[in-house]
This record gives sequence, structure tokens and C-alpha cells, in this order.
Amino acid sequence: MTNYFEWPKRKISITTLRLDYENPRLTQFGSRPNQSEIIDYLIENEKVLDLAKSIIVQSYFLNEQPIVTKENNKFVVLEGNRRVAACKILINPDLIKSDNKRNSLKKLLKDFDLSIITKLEVYISPNRSSADDMIVNRHTGGSVVERWDKTKQDRFIHNRFTDGESIESLSKKFSISKGDIKKALRRYNVFSEISKLDLEEQYKKVLREEVKFSMTNVERVYDSKFGRDFLGVNFDDEGKIKKLLPKEEFSKRLKTIVEKVIQGEINSRTLNTEKEKEEYLKNLIKSDAFDSTIELDEKYADFEQEEEKKIEEEEKKEKESLKTGRTTSSVKLISGSLHFITGIKRIDDIFDEMKDLNIKKHPNSIAVLLRSYIDMVTYQFLKNNNGIKEILVDQGVKLKQENEKTINTIADFFKTEFKIEEEIDIVKLAKALKLNGGISKDFIPSLRFMLAHLTKSDLISEPKLKSTLQSYLNKDSKVDKVIGHNEFNLLVHNEYYINDQEGLKSVWDKLEPILEYMVINIKSKR
Repeated sequence: MTNYFEWPKRKISITTLRLDYENPRLTQFGSRPNQSEIIDYLIENEKVLDLAKSIIVQSYFLNEQPIVTKENNKFVVLEGNRRVAACKILINPDLIKSDNKRNSLKKLLKDFDLSIITKLEVYISPNRSSADDMIVNRHTGGSVVERWDKTKQDRFIHNRFTDGESIESLSKKFSISKGDIKKALRRYNVFSEISKLDLEEQYKKVLREEVKFSMTNVERVYDSKFGRDFLGVNFDDEGKIKKLLPKEEFSKRLKTIVEKVIQGEINSRTLNTEKEKEEYLKNLIKSDAFDSTIELDEKYADFEQEEEKKIEEEEKKEKESLKTGRTTSSVKLISGSLHFITGIKRIDDIFDEMKDLNIKKHPNSIAVLLRSYIDMVTYQFLKNNNGIKEILVDQGVKLKQENEKTINTIADFFKTEFKIEEEIDIVKLAKALKLNGGISKDFIPSLRFMLAHLTKSDLISEPKLKSTLQSYLNKDSKVDKVIGHNEFNLLVHNEYYINDQEGLKSVWDKLEPILEYMVINIKSKR
């Protein structure tokens, strides 16, 4: 049994916490969504904006702390994604896509003390599996957090099953019968098929909201033999669907059932007994919309399984790539829904241009823009926080020490070589050698130098961000390939120097949290 009292509790910067792409609330994504896409979805579908406004009015409640785990050196939020997302948009409202929603939140923020949510106290689970019991209890039992609807519960079980846990182990872990686990898998597999249907927008809207869509009433249909025959389906022991009709005919029949569930025609009153189901479905199949002459046949299932096998192989590759920290290929370096706004037009224009470019077609252009963007954001952050002045002072002291050392070396050489007994006027010698000047006011430090200064200064208040940046500067050749001064010169001037798209993606993934931290700071000071 898991001992939750052994889990460490720690305060972690909100910008460091990563929302979970496996969150059961996320429904519309066929592949791994990025952070901005998750925030957009939670705002539109999970009342995150309302939650953010509630935090402004009532402050942040300390009970029900988020649960996180460390994956690929990042803290991923397993439980509390809505609260963390709400805090993220409070810290940086520019993450909100809608102008109206963004502006309404900004008005409320005027008197709100952001320092109370800059860092959140979290529990750190050793892994995903260890947190399962508590997460399920919070969302399906007596907890103050928002309950999951049936589909979200099913998705959670399905995710754990596809991650490798058996039906028996899931049954023991959650104290749910094996029969109910299988039902959950069947329901989620049917829901996945429903999600692929070409529905009218009015039906899609209900489906997206999930809580308004009754999978129980769909289950009412396929739980009966007449319903399975009408849909042309069977299920194996793991809840997978075996389609016994051609794809087009299957989709047509399932679509009809979904529409009638949403319209309220199929419910517990209309389809309660087996007799009612039989009569209803026999009348339905007589419709001209369906081809009742098609006989149920295993050959359609075999064809479908071949297609599913290909999809599963692709999903397996996707999961393997995520375990190693590598994302799958994409045409853009930065998601179009990500909003980094400093308020400085030139910097923001470069960011928008990077978002528009296709990384496969324009890796060289993106490499130059990315390097310029990181340089400008870092310089502006330092400038706004007196960091450039610190660098000038430090460099002035170093230059003075180097000059004094050089002058003394030259003076000692003259005295020894020419047997000069009287003292040499160091001040005059410095003037003659033009070594008495300080750092030029036009001095601009290199990007690597500026980032290294950040790791030593107190300008970044989050220790983990600083230590992560230090690690990248010391060890990461891909990062150095973008930020290094000599490397940048090679990129611009050397026709044989290449910066590949995977390398650029790796750099962006690593530096994004640090850039987000600096962008928020720059915007707050304008």
C-alpha cells in the first residue's frame, strides 16, 4: 500500500511545472498536445478561466495540493492540471488566445498579489502509478475537486491499461471488479470511435464537453445483442471493438445512435428492457439510411485490425520517443497557439515569424531567428533588472585587474632588461600603452556570457531554472550549437555548418521555460 506521508512536499515555480498531456480531461488530441494547446483546451472546456477568477477573488486554497512526478527532468502535473493552468494564465495572461478573455482577466489582476502563486506547494510522487489511487479517489469519490465524468474515468483506466497494466492489476489497485474494468475499456473504445465521426457542429459541441454526453445511453444500445447486431460489433476480452460491417456502414449506424442519444430519443425510459431495445432497433434498421442486406462478417474485423495494428505501431513509436525525451516530427518549431509577448515589437515580431516558418523547409532561417530571439530576450531581461550594469561593473573590475597585471609585467621587464633602478611611473606607462580606459559604454556581452551571468546572479529567483540553465551551458552540445558565439558565426558564414531540425527542437524544448520566465518579467516591467 502506498504511504503518501513519505512523499516529499516542495514549493516549485509555476513556470517550471508542466501540464500533463496524458490528462484524462484532454479529449480532442490524437497525438501529444503541447503546453499551449493544453491551456487552450482547459480554458475552452474545463472552466479554467472561471477558476482563475475565483483565485483572484478568494485567493489560492492550500488544500488539495497538486501532485507531480519527475519525467525527463521536468515536473509533470499528474493531479491539479486545472489549478496549475489557472495560475499560469494569472502569471501570464498572454497565454490566453481570446482577446476578450485575456483583457477581462487583466482587469481583475490589478489588485491581485501574484507572489502568492509564483510558487505552488506540491506533493512529488515517485512515478505515475504511485499516484493513481489518490487521483482516482479525488475525482470519483468524496473530494472537493471537480469530479470526472464517466468518459474521463474510462480514459484514465484505458491510459493505464495501454501503459502496460493488466485488467487484474487495475481491478486490485482501484477495488473495481474485472468486469467493470472491461466495461470501462469497451466504453472508451466506443467513445474513441464516436470521436472520429463526421458529426454536425451542434453534436460535436456536446461531444467535446463530454459531461453533457451520456456514454451510458450509448452503452445501453451495444450491451444488448440487438444493439451489437445493429452496430455490427463485438468485443474481445480486452474491450477492443471487432467491426463486422464495412467502415462506412458502421459509421453511419453509430452516428445515428449518437445523434439520437444527444437528441434525448435514446435514454433509460425509452430503452430499458431487452424487448424495448429489440423493437426500437428493428424499426430503426428499416430506415432507407442503412443497407440491411449486408451480412455481419469477420472479414471486416480482420481488415480493421490490420489498420489498427499500423496505428498501434505508430502510437508505440510515439510513446518510445516521449520516454527518451524526443518528440515526433512536426512542421513547426513553436506551436501557433503559444503566445510569448514582451511588448517590444521587434522581439515579438521575430517570435511570430519563427512560429510561421516550416522547420523542415526553413531550418537555417529558424536557427538564425531563434539565436537572435534568445539573444534579444536575454539582453532585455538583464537590462530591465540592472543585469547589464552588473556585467559592466564586473567586466570593468576584471579589465582593470588585467591592465594592472600587464603594466606591472611590462614595468618589471623594462627594469630588468635595461637595468633601470628608479621606479617607473605606472600611470604614464598605462597612458602610453592606452591601458587606462574602462569598459566601453557600447559594450554588448555575448549571449553565452549573458546566460552564464544569469546562473551566477540572483536575477532568476527559481533555483531549479538556474541549475538547469547551468547544466545546459556546461554539457549540452545542441544548446551550445545555437547560443555559442563562434557557432553562430559558423552558422552565418560557413556553408558547411549545419543546424538540423531535431537539434533546434531540442534547444527550444530545453530553453522554453527559461525564456517564458524572462518574457513574463519583461512584460511586467513595461
